[in-house]
Amino acid sequence: MSNHTAEDALKSYEELVRFLAGSLLDDDVEFEVRTHAHRDQLLVELAVEEAHRGRVIGRGGRIARAMRTLVDAAAVPNHLPVVIDIVD
Repeated sequence: MSNHTAEDALKSYEELVRFLAGSLLDDDVEFEVRTHAHRDQLLVELAVEEAHRGRVIGRGGRIARAMRTLVDAAAVPNHLPVVIDIVD
């Protein structure tokens, strides 16, 4: 994957995670999405305040797992694994 394509992919995954998190959280809740290329995978970090983190994790991690599944499906054409971390 060329560097330009990797940057485009990072931006696409960042926008997807931003959309999903924004849909789950109230409008007044601040969150941040950061992306990094790390070795042979892309890392997407979703930073949410601890008080609201449960909204993006869900009971038993169901929502987080669903978000990861959606991003994994979007990543198939690029043949590059994408990891989503929910961080402080």
